[in-house]
Amino acid sequence: MKVIANNRRVQKYLVRQLVSRAYRWDMVSDPRKRRGRRWKRIQQLLNALLLGMASGCLTLRDVEALTSDMGAFGRKYISRRVPDTTLWDLIVLLSATELREQLIVQIKAAWRAKSLKPVGLPCGMVAIDGKGLGSLEHDAEGTAQKTHNGNGYEYFLSRSLRAVLSSAEGRPCLDQMPIGAKTNEMGDFKTFFNRLLNSYGRNNDLFEIISTDAGMTSLSNADYVHAAFKAYVMALKGPQPELLAEAERLLGKLRKADAETNWQRYQGKWIRRLLFQTDEIAGYHGWTHLRQAWRVVQETEDDTGTIEREERYFVTNLPVGRLNAEQILLVVRGHWRVENDCFWTLDTQWNEDSVPWCSQGKAIEVVSWIRLMAYNLVQQARRYTLTKRLPNGNRESPPAWRRVFEWIKQAWQLPVETISVCS
Repeated sequence: MKVIANNRRVQKYLVRQLVSRAYRWDMVSDPRKRRGRRWKRIQQLLNALLLGMASGCLTLRDVEALTSDMGAFGRKYISRRVPDTTLWDLIVLLSATELREQLIVQIKAAWRAKSLKPVGLPCGMVAIDGKGLGSLEHDAEGTAQKTHNGNGYEYFLSRSLRAVLSSAEGRPCLDQMPIGAKTNEMGDFKTFFNRLLNSYGRNNDLFEIISTDAGMTSLSNADYVHAAFKAYVMALKGPQPELLAEAERLLGKLRKADAETNWQRYQGKWIRRLLFQTDEIAGYHGWTHLRQAWRVVQETEDDTGTIEREERYFVTNLPVGRLNAEQILLVVRGHWRVENDCFWTLDTQWNEDSVPWCSQGKAIEVVSWIRLMAYNLVQQARRYTLTKRLPNGNRESPPAWRRVFEWIKQAWQLPVETISVCS
């Protein structure tokens, strides 16, 4: 009975999401020719793609097998088995721009439903970082970068910039943009940041803080964020030697931390973090809006008692007092979680960087948008909806990904029941 109860909860959640306004595919036009269509409604094919991703399918053949084993409930939205060749042909034709608009609709719907509130912070925070989408044998119509391995084998790497709302419980992805073949994260930052503002409104309450790694830290980028009345938190490394040297001079010898976390068990080791901060760096080296520098020390102790220390430095235009010391540690950890949580999940659960559903033309980007919508959907269910409603639910230990995938598959095999749907 417990399994059925879990299925019912997942089923209701999926109905609310997939059949609500956010998932009616209003932003996606039908690119197929009118003659010879076996599927008159493209919505059913899009439902199959999203459901396949949300169920953890790694290939289009897996999606075909899933649609062939539908119950009465699933047949309401996907009337019959969908061949993998049909899905392949559609993916090649779909518009990545239109799918992006659909994801933005998804995020705005979640924001209106108040499910993206910041956790532990007084404001929203977006982490921007680069992500590889996989290797190809072609340049994806000029968007993939040519590279080679140590043996001289040449291939093309598809990369993108992504923005993740790291302050929210589920850490959803807000947007992505392909990194051009002849540029890098630093060169595309302003364009990406600008379209992020245009998509969600320049005066929105969704996020206030933008965090980046050292690869995007520059005075020009910091000026751009500050001029948009947003706060930046940028990591410091070698590319900014003067600023890093000053931060090390002011903070490097401090031993009394402004805040420290408790020792926590993580991947078989004990970890804690210490924060040191200063405002004496304000306005240094032409950074007129710079107000603070932070030094975060991570101590890791293994079972033998050996302790390793790793230090990171950050600069920010946040006014002193906007965040307390504990919140600053949450901000820093929130940026690391983009890599360790969101990106790691996409690679380990969906094999994003190694198994594309379709690699023809720019299809790898099209598939990535469907994957991001599925990730947002399942992560929200896993970390928020299900953990809140399941017996003994714990957001620190949400259900395993594979378990949730299985619940979703089973939910679509259930008979129809009366469920109120917001329309």
